[in-house]
Amino acid sequence: MKFTSLGSLALLTLAMSNSSFAVTQDELQAILAEQKQKLIEIEQQLAELKKANAEQKKQAVLAKKASKSHDEAASAEKNWWLKSYGSLLYKSEEIFRNTQDIDPDRRAKTDLERVVVELGHKFDSQWQIELELEYEHGGTGAALEYDGFEEFGEFESEIEAGGEVLVEKLEVKYTVNEDLAVKFGRIFVPVGLGTELHKPGQYFTTERHWSEATMIPQVWHENGINVSGSWNGFNAQALVTTGLNSEYFRSYRWAASGHQKRFEQVNSDDLAFTLRLDYGDLAKGTGFGISYYTGDTSGNRNNDDNIEGDGNLTLIGLHGAWQGYNWQLRGQYLYGELDDSAAITLANKTTPGLQPGNFAQVGSEAESAFFEAAYNSQSLFNLSKPLYLFAAYEYANPLKEVEQGNGSERFDIDEFAFGINYLPTPELVLKAQFAQQQYAQDNLDDTNSFSLSMGYYFSL
Repeated sequence: MKFTSLGSLALLTLAMSNSSFAVTQDELQAILAEQKQKLIEIEQQLAELKKANAEQKKQAVLAKKASKSHDEAASAEKNWWLKSYGSLLYKSEEIFRNTQDIDPDRRAKTDLERVVVELGHKFDSQWQIELELEYEHGGTGAALEYDGFEEFGEFESEIEAGGEVLVEKLEVKYTVNEDLAVKFGRIFVPVGLGTELHKPGQYFTTERHWSEATMIPQVWHENGINVSGSWNGFNAQALVTTGLNSEYFRSYRWAASGHQKRFEQVNSDDLAFTLRLDYGDLAKGTGFGISYYTGDTSGNRNNDDNIEGDGNLTLIGLHGAWQGYNWQLRGQYLYGELDDSAAITLANKTTPGLQPGNFAQVGSEAESAFFEAAYNSQSLFNLSKPLYLFAAYEYANPLKEVEQGNGSERFDIDEFAFGINYLPTPELVLKAQFAQQQYAQDNLDDTNSFSLSMGYYFSL
């Protein structure tokens, strides 16, 4: 059509310039009208082509959006998940070989602290299950452990000492609505920050906080039921779980070593009750709360004939976290009371099969605390990845008070630490730390340590 029009115009021009071609005025107007009509048709065709092209682009965009929506819907409907985290430690430290030693020696160690795998499945909109397996210290098997903090230092043979495989969680969750849920099975006991913030990227020190481990089991898990509810930023939890066993309470680990994870079956004659109230979201970095735990411990002893008294244990914890302006702050305080601590000490010394030195004094009161502050210096040093500079303080005294005699100051310890956390990716953290421990006992010098650690976390 285009070439025809151009040919007609050329012919018309030639006719007008050549006298041998005579064209009347009417014929010229007819030719011009025809060419005008053809130009209009060409413009209409071009408009239709543009419209068709625009429609094709629109359909392509819609198809892309539909594909993306389908992928997002498929992801949202995924009814399973896999998570994992772990940590590896190197530490050079000055240690005392036993409670009578006043001259520390420097020792170095490496430890594959843990590898944790969590599997989850969502049956429907209300029911789901989570399974969490922890591999500690690189494996399992019988091993001989030297315990320098017993009365004179001794060897203990424990199946768990060479490493452990633990089911930390086997939790079934029923969601009543967005504000109310029930969990039951092998569940976490929410005392302090340890059960909430225990992945490598959720604490700045190279190891989990030892002050907490002095008083209670870290990442504490028991068999029981948890009812939780939320309202206007508050979250409340109420639990009934299995309790601790006072047969294994110790001077330097107080009630923490009474966790019944070493036995095939968990004695459940004495149950425990836990209440917790939080405001905010600790997992996201800002929140605070209080926890309360109480439960008898004598009924869960394997040999409960050699003791009088219930051995009631009460714990109160205050905890909090805040982040903003490149800063992150975390801290907690734990206080505990143990009834019948003198009777527990005496019974433990006379339990068949247990060495008397294992269980010297057991405190009637204990306390611990930690605080850590970190600053992300990424913008300060114009770095491409986060680099946190941190300082931490920890304190523990498992023999704050005793029922009889005077409590030893051997385990009244303060620690000051500082170091760095570098995150080459959000799921990987590299740490370095220098720390100094100070002892309330007058004839003990301060000790120093240097440590490095690597931790990871991922979720599928």
